[in-house]
Amino acid sequence: MTGLKVMIYEIAHVIKERFSFLWNMVEWGNAALFGMMYGKKMVGLDAVLESISSDFRFRVAKESDVKNLVDFFARQPEKAFEFFKPHLFDVKSVRKVVKNKAFLTFVVSSGDQIVGYFFLRSFVNGKAFRGKMVDRDWQGRGIAKSMGVAMTKVSQHMGLRMFGSISPENFASMSSAKASNDIKVLKTLENGYFYIEFLPKCTDNQFVKNNLGGGEKRLVVSDSTSGVTRLVYLSVERVAIVPQLNIAA
Repeated sequence: MTGLKVMIYEIAHVIKERFSFLWNMVEWGNAALFGMMYGKKMVGLDAVLESISSDFRFRVAKESDVKNLVDFFARQPEKAFEFFKPHLFDVKSVRKVVKNKAFLTFVVSSGDQIVGYFFLRSFVNGKAFRGKMVDRDWQGRGIAKSMGVAMTKVSQHMGLRMFGSISPENFASMSSAKASNDIKVLKTLENGYFYIEFLPKCTDNQFVKNNLGGGEKRLVVSDSTSGVTRLVYLSVERVAIVPQLNIAA
């Protein structure tokens, strides 16, 4: 089943890259259906994010944020976009994303200044793909980790499973992901990126439910010889051992 899910993910990328008109139709239909299915839960997102806010405010992005978001992206160095290309960054494109009900967009602000941006690109099948960026001048203050926690809380509130792809060369993103989530590597994609499911941080013997009423037990197992920590996934259908990636935080 996992292989089929990954194949669908790869097909979606091909459609997006080569058949943009078809992808736009799919996006429109997905956004309309997602709004109908999840609209009531979306109303409470700012309240969910309020628990994250402390020195910085975490909130849902609004159409009035578009200009400041465009300015935010313009301030970032070219290197920041090496692994971050979820959409275009001009006014028209950013406004389209913010208005898309299935593209859940959020900002982190300090006063009136936007210092972080994150999103969950969501689908009616209950999956969401995450992404985030912290302003170049505000890095090293725990914002990226807090955004990871925020995305996890939002996905749990919405009842969505959270996925993403990370380049093995993007050490900063991988370290940030490990700080806020347990990560389950499902496959290495053709472009070399890891296709990952982001899971809530696990305590030993934790049972995690899925949307179908089932779930899996995640066990934290430490190897006393090597010191490597592993997550063992147990379900009715499978037993799989997935090593955590040892990348320094």
